[in-house]
Amino acid sequence: MEKAEIHFKNRAQKYNRSSNWVADQALINRIFELSGVGAGSEVLDIATGTGLIARRFYGRVKKVTGLDISPEMAKHADECMDEIIFAPYEQMPFADNSFDAVVCRQGLQFAELDKAIPEIYRVLKPGGTATLCHLTAYSEIDRELAFAIQKLRNPARRNYLMPHDISDCLRREGFKEVTDIEYVTDESINKWIDNGAIPQENMDSIRESYRSADDEFKKIHNVRFTDDDILDEMLLVIATAVK
Repeated sequence: MEKAEIHFKNRAQKYNRSSNWVADQALINRIFELSGVGAGSEVLDIATGTGLIARRFYGRVKKVTGLDISPEMAKHADECMDEIIFAPYEQMPFADNSFDAVVCRQGLQFAELDKAIPEIYRVLKPGGTATLCHLTAYSEIDRELAFAIQKLRNPARRNYLMPHDISDCLRREGFKEVTDIEYVTDESINKWIDNGAIPQENMDSIRESYRSADDEFKKIHNVRFTDDDILDEMLLVIATAVK
């Protein structure tokens, strides 16, 4: 499996333009609202990357800390947060009960969940919130092909997620008030695969996977073919919980 550090070093330059969801302000606002933060809150943004989530919190809370493994991605995160720390999500260099909120968008698919989720619990203050947003398959019907396409697009991915996988992890760790909110994002496949980190053969294989997909997959994802592109309604799930 490709290392995530190498993958995101290659993706950094194009990252902010690599998917519609990346800069989707409605999605970013939803994560902000669900976090329940206030002016006195201290927030940790896991997999902060280029800082687009952190920027929504910056200046509106007491402190925003970004956590990531890619210095190359962070070069594109100017004036988005108060500090950035480079460390793995499974071993966060923070004291117990440090943050009022932990947020993450599209990061935990690269982590060891049985270590990362306990770390999120540990660094949250009692009563603190976790707001974790990730791409998933819709159901068992589209699971096999959706995961195959995700693997081609992101060889560094460790976890291929079903809608309730993150919330199930949160419950096992002892979080309460766990909920899932679905968010559908309409993606251009040309844009989604031109991320600077995968070879042309992977891009071609993804396009062919859509062309040869069965009717059920195409219906679930509302797949549409244009003269020069393919459109897919992908499912993101935002899992929220309280410590």
